Amino acid sequence: MPRRLILLLLPIILIGCSSLEPIHNSSESTEVIPLAPPIGPPRQIIQKITATRSNQQKSFICVLELSKDRIAIAGLSEEGMSLFNLSYDGKSLVSDKSPLLATAFFPEFIIKDLQLIFWPTTELQKILPDQWHIESDKLSRRLYYKDEIKVTIDVLQPDQRWAKLVKLTNHNYLYQLEINTLSYETLPE
Repeated sequence: MPRRLILLLLPIILIGCSSLEPIHNSSESTEVIPLAPPIGPPRQIIQKITATRSNQQKSFICVLELSKDRIAIAGLSEEGMSLFNLSYDGKSLVSDKSPLLATAFFPEFIIKDLQLIFWPTTELQKILPDQWHIESDKLSRRLYYKDEIKVTIDVLQPDQRWAKLVKLTNHNYLYQLEINTLSYETLPE
């Protein structure tokens, strides 16, 4: 497939990953969930994320750098083109994205999904608004608003440090993410 065609299709497919129009009432949407604070230890994780919505699928690479003071994510096309960057220090979020991406694509939705998957549930429960809660066991998590399930997370390939393969299903926005951890490196403090 020619590179120009890929660049033209990428915004269309990625918009499905994070549309702002919830399926349910906006007071119930996952948009109300705040970002969790950064967590240590310092590390760099490279992941391939495959987003699926309405039988359309697109993959991209995320380079995630974590420390107790900062979260940084760079999103890259499979060809290595920069799609978005964001940095979060626990108080303010700085984000930029390629003009090739659709205006309805918000990188902070990616970080919220990654936090729902990988952050300790005790930390997530602290920041959830009223009527939201998380249930989890060793290989799955479920995010609820009242008693209605909004997000399901299944760990398909567990690991002591960071799950190798995870599937997230967002029942509110009708998309799935498959997150394959390609590398995990602890960084010096």
